[in-house]
Amino acid sequence: MRFPPRELCIGCLSTDVDWAAVSGRGEIFSFTVMHQVYHPAFAHEVPYAIVVVKLAEGPKMISNLVDCPPHEIRIGMPVEVVFEKMT
Repeated sequence: MRFPPRELCIGCLSTDVDWAAVSGRGEIFSFTVMHQVYHPAFAHEVPYAIVVVKLAEGPKMISNLVDCPPHEIRIGMPVEVVFEKMT
């Protein structure tokens, strides 16, 4: 399994690849809480968390965390994907 998607495997340089479904479950591997407003569009979101999630299948990905106050985030905390409809 390789993530993020790329043409070559960084281990063996193979181009043989297929998409695979994952469970959508994982745990917080690392995180940071943003207090600085870097763009006016996010001013109402501050503070917000940026997390690195280690998926149950192994790969890590960067995301945001919803429905959890930043002061309650812990390394190893279980998480599950949620998709929000955006305009």
